[in-house]
Amino acid sequence: MSQSVTVHGRRWIVRINGKAIHNWTSCEAGVDLADIAGVFRLEFVDDVPAGAAFSPAVRVHDRIEIEIASVIVLQGFVEALNVTGDDRSLRTVASGRDVTGDLVDCAANPTGPAEYRQVLLETVIGHLTQPFGISVDRQVATGAPFTLVALEPSDTVLGAVERLSRQRGVLVTSDGTSGLILTKAGQTRAQDSLVWPGGNVRRMEARVSQRHSDTWVKGQFNSLSRGTKAALSVSSAPSAFSAPGGLADRELSASCRYGHCVDPGVHRYRPIVHLAKSQSGGSVAAQETVNPVLDSTAQGKVQSAPAGSAYRAGNRTMKRTRTPARQDADPWTLQDQALWRMRTARAHSTAYVYTVPGVLNAAHELWRANQLVPVKDLYNGIDGDMLIGAVTWVAQGELEETRISVVPPDAYDLTGDADAPAKSGRRSTRLSHSYGSVS
Repeated sequence: MSQSVTVHGRRWIVRINGKAIHNWTSCEAGVDLADIAGVFRLEFVDDVPAGAAFSPAVRVHDRIEIEIASVIVLQGFVEALNVTGDDRSLRTVASGRDVTGDLVDCAANPTGPAEYRQVLLETVIGHLTQPFGISVDRQVATGAPFTLVALEPSDTVLGAVERLSRQRGVLVTSDGTSGLILTKAGQTRAQDSLVWPGGNVRRMEARVSQRHSDTWVKGQFNSLSRGTKAALSVSSAPSAFSAPGGLADRELSASCRYGHCVDPGVHRYRPIVHLAKSQSGGSVAAQETVNPVLDSTAQGKVQSAPAGSAYRAGNRTMKRTRTPARQDADPWTLQDQALWRMRTARAHSTAYVYTVPGVLNAAHELWRANQLVPVKDLYNGIDGDMLIGAVTWVAQGELEETRISVVPPDAYDLTGDADAPAKSGRRSTRLSHSYGSVS
């Protein structure tokens, strides 16, 4: 069985306002794809003040930099302090986020503009993050320009960024040191694997909770099927009315849009509805497509229960068809928002955390989030590729370990590529026991 790694001579360097400190006793730093901003927690001891000249080692708003194995993994700010002390000792716990942390709870462009038209995803994100000194690295195509981006006065920067990025199937994550990365999920592979029991995993933790069967995203938009000329002209006499054929249906289809996605791993009817907060249905191409076809369950019709002998005991639930993935030629609509919400909800409800000794993998590189990694877990029925959704590097005294949270490989994917087994067979993952997928 693997054991924690004992480090002689720390390869961790913690700097406060550019100066290395050495009195820390434990340090954690990590990134989670679900939260975007990286986080840290630092614990250290200090001398009890002996006179008026005493100065705390750290204060709120101080800059922090964490370096592991000669790699700077986090630059950010101290956001909270918890200090306890008595006559003999003084203990401080400092926590905070990386440089993108201010995007989480700060207003998006409070002085305007409140609307952007015909704008690319990376352009509007760059405009919102520029006042914070945050860079934007676009690593993938981000699709067609948005017809309209409208910001609410109460919108946070990260709330607006997340809302817009999911409409283009783009994953936004922090690089930990300077800014945001616009990318896709699982573009690289970890040069190692996770095996439990009997492998390199020291401790396993499974976190599985229920989710929804039907995900709806609904919105109402101005119809773009109307003509640009007025119906009446003051210089001409009114003509006899003649209703254009199918105009009412076209108007309804264009203005009342929805996306709908089925999660076949949920074996009972549990719908959830989200309201669209942007114009994914506000383009001509989107309004010319039909809304998704609904099965009888989604329409609210009661399905007849199968006879008790029709299915094996314990599996008497009628299966529903998985929602088809988007095609490259499809316009971006509310359907993409529904797919994104369903997949990320599954990721948030299903996570497996594996703790391995040390902070480096078999290739002597730091474990990183957003990489595909082969996982073999006999208890949870996993044998194939999973996506590293979160990584936390931990140093406790002279001991090091890494907590690695993995999620289904298609958790942040809109293309559906991760649903299909890879030709090499490396992606095949048996998860029927772990998160209830249906083949």
